[in-house]
Amino acid sequence: MTSDMMVHMLGHPHPPRAAAPTRLALLPSALPSALLALVLVLVLGSAPALADPADEPEAPATAYQAAGAEIEGGSSIAQAPTVTPGLHRDSFAEGGADVSGDGTAKYYRIAVGEGERVHAAAVIAAPPYGSGVPEDYQDLSVGLAFVTAGGDDCNDSSTGTYGETHTADGPITTVRVSGPMGPEDCAGTELFLKVTRMGTRLADQPLPIEVQIAIEPAGTAGGDPSVDEEIADSGASPVAPAQSEPIELGRSFSGALPVEPGSYVIELVPGEVGFVSVSVGEGQRLRWRTEIVSEVGEEAGQLVVLARNPVRDQVAVGGGNQSLSQRGIIEGGGMTAPVAVGNRSSEKASIRSAWLPGTHTVMVQRLQRPEGAAAAGADPVRLILTLEVEGEAAEGASEVLELGDLPSGSSGGLSDLGFLGELGMGKLVMLGAAGLLAVVAVLTGVAGAAVLWGRRRR
Repeated sequence: MTSDMMVHMLGHPHPPRAAAPTRLALLPSALPSALLALVLVLVLGSAPALADPADEPEAPATAYQAAGAEIEGGSSIAQAPTVTPGLHRDSFAEGGADVSGDGTAKYYRIAVGEGERVHAAAVIAAPPYGSGVPEDYQDLSVGLAFVTAGGDDCNDSSTGTYGETHTADGPITTVRVSGPMGPEDCAGTELFLKVTRMGTRLADQPLPIEVQIAIEPAGTAGGDPSVDEEIADSGASPVAPAQSEPIELGRSFSGALPVEPGSYVIELVPGEVGFVSVSVGEGQRLRWRTEIVSEVGEEAGQLVVLARNPVRDQVAVGGGNQSLSQRGIIEGGGMTAPVAVGNRSSEKASIRSAWLPGTHTVMVQRLQRPEGAAAAGADPVRLILTLEVEGEAAEGASEVLELGDLPSGSSGGLSDLGFLGELGMGKLVMLGAAGLLAVVAVLTGVAGAAVLWGRRRR
C-alpha cells in the first residue's frame, strides 16, 4: 500500500496539565481508521478487477451463445474455486494488448485421483462484426494449461485450437488433456486449470468463456486400433429430408439440437453458426453430406462443417471450409475408422481422433463475408445436411469419461463449495469487504456512545 492510500491516525495535541485521555476516548479516531485501512488493503490490494457479465456485448440470435453454470475463477492458484465435471461459464474482462497477446487469466481447482486425467475444453466467441470482416480484422483465442499446486506444468501433448482465430469469426475452441496424476507424473491430489483470454478482438470489453471439465478414470487407455489404414469416404448417401422447412439449430455445443440419422434442411445467413448432435457408439462411424439447394448470390462466402467428440475435440471426417459458389454443390466425408478407445494408439492422426464414443456434435457455420462484399451475397443460403451412422454399437460398452452435467443455460453441477463456489473468489472478497465496512460502522457507533457516556460522568 502506498503512502497516499494510508489513513492518517495521529491525535490532536492536548493542552498542558490536562488529564491523559482514556482508551475509550481514543476509540472514535483510532479504531475506525485502523479498520478502514484494513478494508482498503483487502479491497484495493487483494481483489482483482472483476468482469460483469451484464457488460458483455449482446450477440445476435444466430451467433454462438455461451452456456454453463456461472462461476468466478480465481486470479491465482491459491484463490481458485473448486469445479467438478460439467459445464461452467465465466466472464473475462480483457483481451490482449497486441496480436495474440494475453489478457485476463483465471484458475480453477479440480480434485483428481491417482492415475486419472482431466480433459478440458474452453470456447470463446465474439459477436459478429457489424458490416462484415474489415481489412484490419482482429484475432481471438483462448489458452489452456494444467498446473499442480506447486506450480509445475501437468500437460499431456494432446492439445488443439479450432476456429477462425485470425478474424475472430464464430466460436474458437481450445482443448487440453492433463498428464496422469501420480508421483512420477503430476504430484498431488488436485490440478489447477489456467484459462487465458487471448487476442485483440473487443479487448476492452468482457467476453464469456465456457469451460467443460471431464475426468478420465485410471487405466482407460489401452487396446488396439480398430483399423490399420484410413477408410476413404466421400460422404453419406443422399436421403430426402422428412420436412421441407429448415430446422431450428442449437446455438452452442451444449444446446445442440439432438437428431437421429437422416436428412435435414438448414438455412444460414452470414455469421450464423448452428449445432446438431448425434450419438456415435463404439464400433460405429459417422458420415455426412451437404447439398446446396437454393440460389447463391455473388460473394456468398464460405461454409464450415466440423464434427466434435464429447470432450469437444475435433474428429477427422473430411470436413472444413467449402465455398458457397452455386446451387447444387455437394460435399461429404466421414470418420476414417469406427470409434474405438484403442484408436488412441494409432500412428495416424485421423484414426486417433475417432476414439471416444458418445454424443458427437456437428457444427455448421457460415463465415462472415468481407466488408464491402456484394449485397446479393448476403441472402440466406439453404442446404440439406445428411448424417449417417454406420455400423452397430458395441454391446455393454461403458462410459469412458466422467462428463458430469452438461446443461444449457445456468443450471447444473458447479462446485463442492455450494453457493460459495457459485459466487467465486472475487465475489467473496467483495462480500467480505462489505461485511468489514458494516463492522466499522457498528464499532464507530459503539465508540461514539462510549465517549458520550464518559462525558456525562464528568
